[in-house]
Amino acid sequence: MAAKKKTSVKRVSGSFEEATDELEEITRRLEDEPSSLAKLLEDFERGQALLSYCQKTLKSARKRLNMIEAKLQTEDNNEGSDESSEQSSDTLDDDVRLF
Repeated sequence: MAAKKKTSVKRVSGSFEEATDELEEITRRLEDEPSSLAKLLEDFERGQALLSYCQKTLKSARKRLNMIEAKLQTEDNNEGSDESSEQSSDTLDDDVRLF
């Protein structure tokens, strides 16, 4: 029985920008340069790993942005309710002064 050759895909490390640059390079290579089946599979596997990493990074960034936006909206709502309570208490004071 023939032993299976294990292809190890290098772990993705570095920044999002580095990963997208490498992914673009692999894409160009797959589109432009005819290569051996083994090299094509290796590039494809690496591309999949990079794509997954980039998608996770973008998902994480989107979550952080949503949290920041929600926090800002909460702060805006709290400031708005403080102003409206000040205005309503001023109106009540005016009403009391009339009597």
